[in-house]
Amino acid sequence: MNLFRWRFGFALVFLACAGMIGFALYHQFYQWLMPCLYCVYERIGIIVTGLLALVAAIFPPKTRTGVYAQTGLLTVAAGVTAAVGIRHTWYQYTPRDPSALCPSSLPFPIDLNALPGWLASVIRPVGDCGNIDFTLFGITMPAWVAVAGVAIVVWSWSLCRHQLNEIRRNQWR
Repeated sequence: MNLFRWRFGFALVFLACAGMIGFALYHQFYQWLMPCLYCVYERIGIIVTGLLALVAAIFPPKTRTGVYAQTGLLTVAAGVTAAVGIRHTWYQYTPRDPSALCPSSLPFPIDLNALPGWLASVIRPVGDCGNIDFTLFGITMPAWVAVAGVAIVVWSWSLCRHQLNEIRRNQWR
């Protein structure tokens, strides 16, 4: 029963990450809200978190080391994504310093010309990081990313605890 909980739990995380990416792409291509550099980093973090959750759902661990490894990787990915979301939210709500540059004006670390056109358009940072273009229930998109990242970390460790209890219970059989 607990193996089903592990698989179903991480399948939900994968679907949530896919939904967040779909939501962001809808707003980019149909509402013309262009992503900034922080948005692109948040997208990459969500994609990595979703792929790690998919791997955890397809290949559930049988040992404590595997449980800790998969949960640790998900924690790092979701935690870094949440941290970028918090930093982006902080950047949006602090007073603008005229001498400070928006991180979007900095060079992007990936050569976008070497990527296929559709992928380059998804991760090309062109927006201003300080603009608040969208809110849902009064909360900006980066703040929602931060909330989702923290929720994924808590959810992952909850599933980890249940899986470890199941391994401990089956160890003595």
